[in-house]
Amino acid sequence: MKFLSILVALCLLLALTISPISCDDTEKVVRPICPCPRNYEPVCGSNLVTYPNRCEFDCVRRNVERQGRSMGLLRDGTC
Repeated sequence: MKFLSILVALCLLLALTISPISCDDTEKVVRPICPCPRNYEPVCGSNLVTYPNRCEFDCVRRNVERQGRSMGLLRDGTC
């Protein structure tokens, strides 16, 4: 039993030394998770980004509005 606990401890120690540790303080872009269909009917947002469909645009718009900014829909189709 003692051998098994030592083996588990060594495996955990090995896993910690091998896994990369990242301490970047740079701002990372977080894409919201939305249950949208994968159909391609592009729309152009006011930030001049083409979104694959209206659902994806609405998902990003809600995330932007949570941050206190606004975003609108320019037109159907690519930017």
